[in-house]
Order: sequence, then structure tokens, then C-alpha cells
Amino acid sequence: MLNGWLVLLGDAFFNGSIVLASFAAKLGAANWVVGLLPALLTAGSMVPQVFLAPYVARLPVKVVLYRRMATLRVASLALVAIGGFLLGNRPDLLLWVFVVGLGLNGLFTGFSSLPFWETIAKTIPMERRAALFSMRNLVGGALAFLAGLLVRQVLELPLPFPYPYAILFTLGTLAFAYGWHLFGQIDEPPDREFRSERLSLTLPFRDFYFRRFLRVRVLLAVASMVEPFYAAYAVRNLGHKGEVGIYLMVYTLASVLSNLFWVRLSRRFGSRSLILTGAALGALTPLLALMLPAPSFWLVFALQGVYLSAIGVGTATYLVNLAPTEARSSYIGLSNTIVGLLSFSPVLGGLLADRVGYAGPMLVAAVCYAWALYAGRRLRLLETTAIGQTP
Repeated sequence: MLNGWLVLLGDAFFNGSIVLASFAAKLGAANWVVGLLPALLTAGSMVPQVFLAPYVARLPVKVVLYRRMATLRVASLALVAIGGFLLGNRPDLLLWVFVVGLGLNGLFTGFSSLPFWETIAKTIPMERRAALFSMRNLVGGALAFLAGLLVRQVLELPLPFPYPYAILFTLGTLAFAYGWHLFGQIDEPPDREFRSERLSLTLPFRDFYFRRFLRVRVLLAVASMVEPFYAAYAVRNLGHKGEVGIYLMVYTLASVLSNLFWVRLSRRFGSRSLILTGAALGALTPLLALMLPAPSFWLVFALQGVYLSAIGVGTATYLVNLAPTEARSSYIGLSNTIVGLLSFSPVLGGLLADRVGYAGPMLVAAVCYAWALYAGRRLRLLETTAIGQTP
């Protein structure tokens, strides 16, 4: 559990929607680059998974691969932090270092993701998974809230840009490093029998319930085009530069407190309820962002913390529970690869923002979230109908 708390602490310092977006905006990057930075972390970690699925399935102990990738993940983030200290007078080169570092981290995370979920599926019973991730997010989010206080203090230091951000990225790298190390120490039981899982793009698609789930995930991935631009909108259109730390605190606190509710909701109604609730709030938030006055803009980040938490816990738990044991790597790998390709949607959101303003990606995201809510009503309630599939 401690490893998850540290990872969430690291996420606070590398928050793509707030910290990275504000960094890129202050660096003077185009909106499509603002969208690219967090997309590299998400998409890079998902796209390789379908190709890795057969290899991971043949490993009797999956966490071994996770350990090997941890060092490379730490090194890629260290590159980002060091670049912030050394390239302050070369913003063009600094931007490239960030793109390369985050891209490599996303790629190496892609090699770690399947072993992570396989290990979770083998060691945590189905009925406890949603509660586990909710509690993980609850305590880890509390640490991330404290990190928000630190982010605010660091960004207000009398240091020239980008040194305050370099300090934050260094702290994030250290938190990630120890968290990943702790997870790698899990005593994962080896598979009882050899799984010669072949990569099949048709097997998961023959599952009617998988197709329904994938449709919802695709819509949510396209809707995520708006996530980095709340902070960019605040910095560029509202002139909110010193409030980045406050926004991170509000975002984190909302995520933490909402997890108290998600635990009860998932236990009573299943992970599907989290997906539906997250999609509904996701559809509402972009519309509020366009209407709220500047002093009340913090409400946007509060809602963002709530709905992203619900969607994250809900989709991850639902997919692990949906996938049959003998084809789990194929289900997770195929789903994450498709969604990973669509996770570059913030780049499209940035191009749209450059053309028509920030209202463009916000309105498109509202429509996609609403569509995901409509499609998600037909998802199967797995926690009460698939107990027998627990590995």
C-alpha cells in the first residue's frame, strides 16, 4: 500500500493537467505542445501493451519485468529534472528534453503496466480491488494534498524560471523511485501452469461486454483532450500564475475526499457506477469552466479531481474484473493500446484551441463525456455477476 501512496505523491509533482500544463504555458509552448506533454505519459504507457501481452503472459512471475523497468523509468524522469536545472537559458532545448524524457518514461511505463495489473489480479481478490484502489487513492491523495502546499511554496520561491519546477520534478522523481522499488518487492506467486497466450486481436472483440466497455473507454479517452487546458486557460486567459499550487491542492483534496464516497458506491453498486458518475461530472465541468467568473475557477479543478478519480478507479477495476484469467493480458493489453493511441487527443485539443480558442476542446469534451455516460448505462454489473471468474 505504501508504494501506491508514494506513486500518487510523485504524480502530484508531475501532474499533467496542472503542473506540466502550467510549465509548458510559462515556457511559451504552443497549445498542442501543452497537450502533448501529459499525453506522452498516458499514451506511451499504453500503446506498447498489446504487443507485450504474449511475452508477459509467458512469465511465471510478472513482477520481475516490473523491477527491470523501474530503473529506466527513474532515469527518464531524472533527465527531465536535470534538464530543468541546466537548460534554463535554452527554453527551446529544454522543451525537447522534456518531450524526450516524458516520452521515454511513458514507454518504459508501458512495459511495467501489464506486470503491475497481472500481479494485482493474482494477489488481490476481485471483490476487494475497487476498495483497495480507492483507499490507495485516499491516503496517497492526502499526501498529494500536502505536496500541493509544497508546490505552492516552491513556485513562490525567489528563483528564476524554471528552477522551481526543476525542484518539483526532482521531488517527484524521488517519490516515484521509492514507490516503484517497494512494489517490486511484492512476493507474487508463480503461475500454477504455463500460459502460452497467443496475441489475438479477435478474441477480446468476440466478447460482447468487452466491446461495450471499449466503446466507453474510447469516448472517455477522446474527452480527455480538455484536461490540460483548464490550467492553460487559467494561466493565459485569466492571468492566474501564482494559483497553480492552489489549484493542485484543490484538485487533490477533491480527489481524496471523493474516494471516501467511491469506496461505498463501488461496494454497493459496482465499478460501473463509478464510470457513470465520472462521465456525468466530466460532461458538466467544461461547461462550468466557460461560465464561471475568475475568482470561482477553482471549482473546475475540484470537479476535475472528483471525476478523474471516479473514472480512473472505475475503468481499471472494471477491466481487470471483466477479463478472463486465461486471456487477461490480451484483454488489458488490447484495451490499453487502443485507448493509448487515443490519449494523444490533448494534442488535437491544443490544435483546436489554437484555431477557435479554449471553448473548442471544452465543448467537444462535454459532448464525449455525455456520450460515454449514455453508452455506459449498458455496461454489465460485474461485481455481482462474475464472482466465479476471480483468479
